[in-house]
Amino acid sequence: MGKRRNRNRINAKGRNVTSRFVRLDYRILTSNAYRALSPNARSLLVEVAMLYNGDNNGSLYLGVRDAAHRLGVADLTAASRAFDDLMVLGFLQMTQDAHFAIKAGETSRARCWRLTWLSGPGRKLASWDFLEREPTPKSPSRKRMERGLRALKAYRKARAADQFPVLDINTIPANSAIPTASAVAESNTTNDEIGGNLPILRIPKSNTHLATPWVRGRSGLPIGWWQPDWSTQFARLAYANSLARAPDMRTDTCREVAT
Repeated sequence: MGKRRNRNRINAKGRNVTSRFVRLDYRILTSNAYRALSPNARSLLVEVAMLYNGDNNGSLYLGVRDAAHRLGVADLTAASRAFDDLMVLGFLQMTQDAHFAIKAGETSRARCWRLTWLSGPGRKLASWDFLEREPTPKSPSRKRMERGLRALKAYRKARAADQFPVLDINTIPANSAIPTASAVAESNTTNDEIGGNLPILRIPKSNTHLATPWVRGRSGLPIGWWQPDWSTQFARLAYANSLARAPDMRTDTCREVAT
């Protein structure tokens, strides 16, 4: 009990130490009205919901200019149209209109909003107006709503059949193993940096050179340095030496036979 009580305790600045979040009920996200909203209107709905702190519904002040800045759009008309869509489809109610005529004892203010799925001031119950509203037929919002509902229906059907919708659709090929890139053994492209000669990309076998191991050996050569292989030359010298000594060996043999 002590840990639970301390979890909700406020700090020295009067703030709760726990993290805040914006709650969007599934009845909102799956409603016909939400499927009809434009991307700007959906983003604006989240921005307005961010202003709610638990007891200020109906006093959510947000103007068109600030809303455009929050949405990251430069066109104020787009933000104003998003407000209109949210009001028409029943997500927002305007509690106070904008007032910029400053008189004695008055200050300018932006428009004030109330979220319809939350209780309002004076113990006003949530109305959930958006659950009973849809866009007009043959409008762009109506077409957007129909496309969204078809996508949700296909998702629910695939989920009920224990299928993953993305892997089972027919618009993309089935997953296949990614082919590994093979080494290029030959190349017909000349390299200007080596005089226009064909580059040697790899040396599978060499009879004239040996690769230095990946450590600095007694030779003191750096890693990966190619050094000559003198074994063939030594073999030839040994063979030539044996041929040169052949007459002397025949003479010694004759002397042994004569004795």
